[in-house]
Amino acid sequence: MKRRALAERRKTMGFSQEDLAAELGVDRTTVIRWESGETEPQPWHRPRLAKALRLPVEDLADLLSGPGSAYAPAPPAGPALSWEDGPARELYRRGYGLLGHDDRQGIEAAAALLERAVDHDPTFAGAIAARGYTRWRKYFAGWPDSGEALQRALRDVEAALEADPGSVIAHVTFIRACWDMGWHEHALRAGRSVYLRHPDSLDASAAFARALTNAGLADVALPLVEAVLATDPTDLAAQKLRIWCLMLLGRHETAVRTAGAYLISHPTDANTRWAVALAAYHMEDRGLAARVAREAVTADPEDMTVWTLLGYLDPGTWGEALDRLSASEPNSRTAAWLANIHAAAGQVETARRLADELRAAHPANGYITYRLAHVYAQLGQSELALGCLRTAIELGFLSAQLLRREQDFGLASLRGLSGYETLLQQLDDNVERCRRLYVPWGAAR
Repeated sequence: MKRRALAERRKTMGFSQEDLAAELGVDRTTVIRWESGETEPQPWHRPRLAKALRLPVEDLADLLSGPGSAYAPAPPAGPALSWEDGPARELYRRGYGLLGHDDRQGIEAAAALLERAVDHDPTFAGAIAARGYTRWRKYFAGWPDSGEALQRALRDVEAALEADPGSVIAHVTFIRACWDMGWHEHALRAGRSVYLRHPDSLDASAAFARALTNAGLADVALPLVEAVLATDPTDLAAQKLRIWCLMLLGRHETAVRTAGAYLISHPTDANTRWAVALAAYHMEDRGLAARVAREAVTADPEDMTVWTLLGYLDPGTWGEALDRLSASEPNSRTAAWLANIHAAAGQVETARRLADELRAAHPANGYITYRLAHVYAQLGQSELALGCLRTAIELGFLSAQLLRREQDFGLASLRGLSGYETLLQQLDDNVERCRRLYVPWGAAR
């Protein structure tokens, strides 16, 4: 009976299979497979499918069945790779080994190797998903020509999961991309799924921990991170994530101390320095915070996020930031940060124009909408700022812990407003609902 439920709902809404396929950007065969129960929609299809069917995303589960379910047993694992598996596997191993690097040169090298691996074997899920990761990384950092990289990364995730529904690296890449869409609950669902399927995989554990961290559940994520590091103390993703978890949990001195050795070994990691600078600020050591932020912009002079934090810690640097970034061609993510810099530097018209254009162009992107709340608040437009924050929460933004760590800056003018406090409570309620739904062991706060 369940197998007919999706088809019945589609017909009730007046869609043919061709109509629904066109609405979602898939082919008719995919819709047929969903309705037969042979497969289920992937996480990135679900929001649009739910919208087309006029249902909450969580209610889709009642219409779906089949081996694609997030909680279905994983398909049997294939044979382990050997060192004699051909050029695609060797190129993949070399490229994948470079993904822990945060410098541009390392990511470019990884991207080139993984592209060649896919050329050798277009059905190799690991290489496809890892290539998607490099595309996400370029978008995240705002590299030139990266404007379409996030969508290309999601397409790689889809292709990788079609080749191997149990691919851990595909889930890792999807969870990273979810951050930049504000799809935090989708990331939790994917992270929980891959963790339960592969409980002994360090990558799966780290992926779930990242989804939990992004969703305001760093207290649940930290034990997972520590378990990964207990097995492999060299795991770079887990080392970085531990620093972020400690900062988000308010264990600021421990975060700064933990980061010391890591940053000596990874001097180009501007993103982790951002977290350390924020931790130092909350230690009430503004001088240390500003020094770490300065080190971050030295590590990556193109990173607008660290320039923004440096400006708030040392307001005399806003002009320097604009001078340094004036020739940049930001993508949608980094343009939101650039608008924040213009607003704080007093470039009101430019900031408002950038923010208005982004809000019109990306109404369904929870992350960009969250960043625009900072811009409008900095411009003194409290109602617009609260509206953006409300929309971001409705779209799936869950990072209550991060919001509280950075609210002294762009959002400072909202603090104390009743509308702001109401939204914080709504955000907290959403996080606790997700704690009940997605923490397999029922962890308490």
